Amino acid sequence: MGPQGQQHPVRVLHLTYTLANGGLERQLSLLARKLPSDYQCRIWSLEGGPHADAVLAAGIPLTVRPRRARFDVLPAVDLWRLIRMWRPDVVHAWHWLPAAAAVPACVAMGIPLIDGSIRMGSVPQSFGRPRRGIMRFATLVVANSSAGLAAWRIRSDKGRVIYNAFDEERLLGALPRRPAAADGDPFTVVMVARMAPPKDYTTLIQAARLLAQSGAARWRFLLVGDGPERQALKAESVDLVSSGVVAFPAGGTEVVDHIRGSGVGLLMSDPAVLAEGCSNSIMEYMACGLPVVCADSGGCREIVRDGVSGYMIPPRDPVALAGKLTYLREHPEVRASMGAAGRARIAREFTVPRMVDDYVKAYESSIVRRRRTT
Repeated sequence: MGPQGQQHPVRVLHLTYTLANGGLERQLSLLARKLPSDYQCRIWSLEGGPHADAVLAAGIPLTVRPRRARFDVLPAVDLWRLIRMWRPDVVHAWHWLPAAAAVPACVAMGIPLIDGSIRMGSVPQSFGRPRRGIMRFATLVVANSSAGLAAWRIRSDKGRVIYNAFDEERLLGALPRRPAAADGDPFTVVMVARMAPPKDYTTLIQAARLLAQSGAARWRFLLVGDGPERQALKAESVDLVSSGVVAFPAGGTEVVDHIRGSGVGLLMSDPAVLAEGCSNSIMEYMACGLPVVCADSGGCREIVRDGVSGYMIPPRDPVALAGKLTYLREHPEVRASMGAAGRARIAREFTVPRMVDDYVKAYESSIVRRRRTT
């Protein structure tokens, strides 16, 4: 039963820009598939992508309405028709562009709008002003980190933090954790992230070069991801690739096997470009029992406990990165302790039931708020 005795299932319309292989899209798909039985949802997207398959397999109605040109208004018209026909109880926008398209219909029909587009820990240089305008029409603004909510200066009565979740089902078919590297075996470090700003693969490559040149130990760095900078990064590290120190394995939608075969999970990013929100990669490392080394950026401190489940280091500092990796290689007991602490925290605080419950409460709250104002 929905809020305040509502008899019919609560209808939630999720809006996004794409269902490509990304952290936002993974969380959207996860939430849509795990909502309680008294909820019905549909997804409307401007573009398709790999996560569309999981959505369709779960029987969730999906509409993909691509733009034919930059200023094509027909997708917005299509969205208005869908909202008028289906009459959702809540519209949940995960990206600012479909949120902007939905505002006129939501205002005209008195439908609460949740703006869930704050997925990073700082305000991007582009489109900041129009996004603030859209947020004024939202009933609630949901961010996946306190850093993001603070960066946008959302009022406490309107803003809400709902952290991402790690789906434990992803571990069921994964390869078992490999034993610690024996003497002479390469020590493996993995970074899973999109190869585009603000992810800082260059600092990783610089640290890998420092460690490889030291000759003190054998190293292997797995750079897992796709994006516009992939070819440039491969060219930047061609000497390390040829020597076997750096590899660029294909990632796909599931990366758990790459993580479970590694000794440390790494996330370097540049907050001067854009700060992290609630990183899916960090959650994946911790869920797989890896210690984390990450740049001190945005919401990373909300997941990683410095010195407990990993280390925070200054951004763009390859020397500091090389130092922490060397320390973790030489202290397997620290790796084991940090990995266990991270694993326990994910299992306790970043679960799917917790995320679903938080969103259900946000939906119910937004419906009640809208009823009070109409």
